[in-house]
Amino acid sequence: MKLKLLTIILLVSFLLSACQPVRTRTEPVVIDRNELQNFADAFFTEQLQALHIPGVVVIFVQKGEVIFAKGYGYANLEQATPLDPDSSIVRIVSISKPFVATAVMQLVEQGKLDLHADVNQYLTAFQLKDNFPEPVTLAQLLTHTSGFEDPPYVSNTDPQQVQPLREYLAAALLARTHRPGEVYSYSSCGYDLAALIVEEVSGVPFDQYVAQNIFKPLGMTHSRYVQSPPLPENMATGYFYQGSVQIPQPVDYDSGYPSGSIVSTADDMGRFLLAQLQQGCYDNVCILKPETIAQMHQPQAATPYQGQNATFGFVERDSDEVRLIGHSGAIRGFGSILHFFPEHDLGFFFAFNEECLQTSACDIIPAFRTQFLARFLNN
Repeated sequence: MKLKLLTIILLVSFLLSACQPVRTRTEPVVIDRNELQNFADAFFTEQLQALHIPGVVVIFVQKGEVIFAKGYGYANLEQATPLDPDSSIVRIVSISKPFVATAVMQLVEQGKLDLHADVNQYLTAFQLKDNFPEPVTLAQLLTHTSGFEDPPYVSNTDPQQVQPLREYLAAALLARTHRPGEVYSYSSCGYDLAALIVEEVSGVPFDQYVAQNIFKPLGMTHSRYVQSPPLPENMATGYFYQGSVQIPQPVDYDSGYPSGSIVSTADDMGRFLLAQLQQGCYDNVCILKPETIAQMHQPQAATPYQGQNATFGFVERDSDEVRLIGHSGAIRGFGSILHFFPEHDLGFFFAFNEECLQTSACDIIPAFRTQFLARFLNN
């Protein structure tokens, strides 16, 4: 059984869209924890009912620590299992892409990869076609400017249909439609190719590389790539609200797993957020150098969306507004968002277990962002 979802580029359009203009503050904002909890309680209670979302799990971090984490609603409606920020496992979907970028940048730090070299020099299983004279680089793969467009997104509920990453990419990477560096075109395949390059150069399967070099150092003990059963214990069930009924959804498996198949908890994602905000370090362990983190957060390429730029792994918005960096994700039965505000040493992540590409559940993301900015970061 296969499901062709709406193109993932829709996620980019709502990732940072609907940001209301706010005046840049001259000093960092320190969030009051009680005020934040009151705001989150009211917002999520209202939105879960209005948008027919079974549950959401959320975490906020600031100044090197968690300032608020909570689960609302249910991980499993049939069993009345509540969502818990420490133990409930959710799909983070395309927020997996910043982990791919982090892995690439680790090998750049080690001198094993060059962001601006022809990626063909790293590939052994196949070579990219040279239908344009300019080569494809890792910097272009990480900013969606390599000239590739994704094939129609197809996921499988039967894990036996999932191909090995090399075989999948050899068949899925279509001829480039644009000169490299010329056009922004959101490409999950491009990120999967970057992950394959990490695999080729490190000599370690990509999922194992991330487990050893990102999850383990940060203490993300509940995080992993889901490529086949068995599913992790405490995995939340995804739902599709249709005909006034919440229908449990099967699990999707994807041959292009690096760009969208991480499962995690809110607590684990808080650790990743803190590393992004604390110059690559969490709890005295560093996964990247400060200068590398700074490079990852800098705008590298313009997107078609006003005021938005691609960074290595994220999308950034910084005009006369609060500077916001983040990524979103959606798949059958789940949606997620990660945002951080470097100048305020502040970030949040939340995920919900409702189909949102075919319902209005994704509206919770811009609604939260707009209300949060107006409440806490607007003068």
